[in-house]
Amino acid sequence: MANADTRYPILVDTDTLIAVANSSLWTQLTKHVGLTTTNVCKQELKRHAENTRETAPEGSRPYRLHYGSRTALGALEDDETPLTQVTSVPRPHGADAGEESLRREVVQNPEAIDYVILMDAAGRRSIRRAVDDQDGDIRVVTPPFLFYILYDNELISRREFCEACGELLEREGWTGYNAVKAAWEGIPIDCSDILDNHLLP
Repeated sequence: MANADTRYPILVDTDTLIAVANSSLWTQLTKHVGLTTTNVCKQELKRHAENTRETAPEGSRPYRLHYGSRTALGALEDDETPLTQVTSVPRPHGADAGEESLRREVVQNPEAIDYVILMDAAGRRSIRRAVDDQDGDIRVVTPPFLFYILYDNELISRREFCEACGELLEREGWTGYNAVKAAWEGIPIDCSDILDNHLLP
């Protein structure tokens, strides 16, 4: 984990960390893009790693949860990786505690955040309301936006970007009409020559 006092301007939730930790671009992300999460999301990662088996069938949801969580936790413990955590006060509880911890961070430290990244539509709406209530200038986007940052900084090719997005959507099961449409919001790249139509907005 980077210095505990460090706050990177991209705030991510548990599902985002798991999804990108399972992607082929994880090493690129953790080398070039600074991320911040919360202590609540870290606890969710630990719970996923403990409650799922190493021997889960490859490709299954338990397999993704186990290995994605372990990979993200490893990065949080690595001083050389630009991934840090902040403490959510007061600490929220319940099924949506991770998302709520991001919302509280937005309310308490808006000046430190440029982007909030999470897939859950209700969570994004809640955080956008919090941003609007403060007249803030924080963008709330979905996990593929992290790959777009790599592409926009010329760290990966368009094909690598498109393929990583397609793999992420398929692997995580984010293939419903609304999920696919939301995944591409704010990403001005045409992948229609690379991906199947059901993965495109």
